[in-house]
Order: sequence, then structure tokens, then C-alpha cells
Amino acid sequence: MNRDTAVLALCVHHVRLSRRLRVCEPMCGTGVRGLRIALEVDGVESVVMGDLNPYAVRLAEENVAANGVSSRVRARLMDANLLLSMHDRPWARFDYIDLDPYGSPAPYLDSAVRACRSGGMVALTATDMAPLCGVNPKACLRKYGGLPLRTEYCHEVALRLVAGILVKVSARHGTAAHPVFGYAADHYVRLYAVLNRGARDANRCLDGVGYLLHCFKCNDRRPATVDELGEGRECEVCGSKMSIGGPLWLGDCSDREFCDAMLSLSERSLLYSDPRLVNLIRLVGQEIGFGPTFYDIDQICSMLKTPSLPTDEVVSAIRDAGYRVTRTNFDERGLKTEASIVELKNIIKSLIR
Repeated sequence: MNRDTAVLALCVHHVRLSRRLRVCEPMCGTGVRGLRIALEVDGVESVVMGDLNPYAVRLAEENVAANGVSSRVRARLMDANLLLSMHDRPWARFDYIDLDPYGSPAPYLDSAVRACRSGGMVALTATDMAPLCGVNPKACLRKYGGLPLRTEYCHEVALRLVAGILVKVSARHGTAAHPVFGYAADHYVRLYAVLNRGARDANRCLDGVGYLLHCFKCNDRRPATVDELGEGRECEVCGSKMSIGGPLWLGDCSDREFCDAMLSLSERSLLYSDPRLVNLIRLVGQEIGFGPTFYDIDQICSMLKTPSLPTDEVVSAIRDAGYRVTRTNFDERGLKTEASIVELKNIIKSLIR
């Protein structure tokens, strides 16, 4: 599914750009992703793949030849940062860069941003979920420059930490990073972002970076700016001291038009009609506009010491109470809603009664 979303996202990106695409996958393994891009995405002019493992590069070269794309796809035995840095100059930059390492993409962000053409796209995969989800907070702070929150929505926090470090690194180079599609699946989080050169646009993107405050006593949470952190961290519901997560990205992790285009393409093509993939894109699109964090139905029922309720029943009750609500791709029992934790508990209590 990771590679399916890459092909779909690049197809949509190509339509938006209306130009021939130069693609780079600096950690290619045996080259499956780069080959799929070359074969399945219209308008791909060239694909440069790289890896430090000589056996992987040899297999990638054999796969390139076997698929008949030797004129457009090249595999190089080279460090990822070195490969990207070699393309940090006008007319040599890429329209799409895919970073899918074992672990964190953070060490490659600087060179990826420099090697990406204005209007191009960067795709990131992070598999180091233990630091990102709060098991090792210091490792997360070291890699991503932010603190995680070990909560029921830790996978969403992980994605927002990845988006936050990309926005900050891009801004250092006078570039704005606009997330267009992000999700969590299996053992990783995945983010696609379009990069545009311009200091003013980069400054506006930085406005979307902030903090999350979470109360582990009553489960209340709220976004906060640096100034609001200095005003106090008391929970507005129970008065307890709230924990801090971030800095991280607080804006939407996906773009509605981009998601709609991906969904339309996946529904039209048998290649990308896998129900899990289509459902993922649909869920991601529904979450846009709801803001950070979600609530876990089972956890709230556990706090209230009541039996768990069916998801559809809770969704209907929240809508009947006048609040917007949607499911989330991060957890099959998770709900994003405008209702506060107090209002949500009251709704579930009324259902129990």
C-alpha cells in the first residue's frame, strides 16, 4: 500500500504540474518502487535510484533491464545524502523525491529539500514508531526536535512530528512545505508534501507549527502556541497539570482536492482498487478540517467504567447532539469530533442510560 499511494500521489502531482517528471529514490533496495513509478506514472522522464548495498544495486539493475526501462531508470551505488546533494543546483533538481529508510527520514531532509525543485514533492516514511509514539522521548527529541505524547492518538502525533520537522527544515532553506496526503498504517507513518520556494510562504507554514497539551487524568487536550505555554498548563476541565507534545504540525495533514483526485483515480483503475487502499484515502479525506487528535471510544468507556459501545451508535449520537464527527485512519475505534471530552462523556453516558 505504501507504493500504491506513491504511484497515485505522483499521478495526481503530474497532472497538477503539467511537465515531465524527474524522480529520485535514494534508498531503493531492489528498485521495486522506482520501477513502478517509471512504468505506471505518465510523464516520467527519468528515475535515479540509489543504495549503499552493492547486492541491492545489482538486483535493481537486473530488474531495470528485465522491465525494459534502462533508457529512463538508473541505479547508483551511492550514499543517499551524497546522491541528493549532487542534484542541489538549478536544472538538476528532482520533481519527486521518495525517502523510505529503515527508521527515521530526518537525517536526509536537508539534502532532500535542497534537491527538490520548486513545486516538486517529497514523500517521507518513518518506521521508528517507538520514539515517535513516546516509548523513547529523548530519541524523538533528538531526531525530530519535538516531544511525543504516549496517548491513544500517538500515531497521529507521530505523523505530525514528521510533518513538523519537514516544515521547519524546509523553512531554513526559504521553502514552504505543504502537506497534501498523510496517514498511518501497519508499522509506519507516511507523508507527502509539496515544496514551494519563497520566504513568505515558508513563514506562513511555520504558523501551523505549535504544541499539544494533554491531560492524562481526564483525557482533555488542546493545541497551544509558545505564548500560551507560558500562560499556564492547567487543565481547563479538572485543573491537573497538562503534558506537552511538540513542536509539531497542527494544520491539516492532507489537502482535500489532492485526496479527491487520488480517490477518483483509485476508483477508476483496477490496479489501485484494493478496498483497504480506497478506504484509507476516503478516511483521510474525511478527516480534513477537524484539527489534531481524536478520541478512542473504548478508552472513554473504560474511564466511565461502562461497557464499550458500537462505533456507529456513538457516531450517530454525536451527530444527533449537533456536533460534526468522522472516523479516522489512525484507529478503527477512533473518532474526530468538535465535541469536547466533557460533552463526549455525557453523550456516551446518555447512550448507556
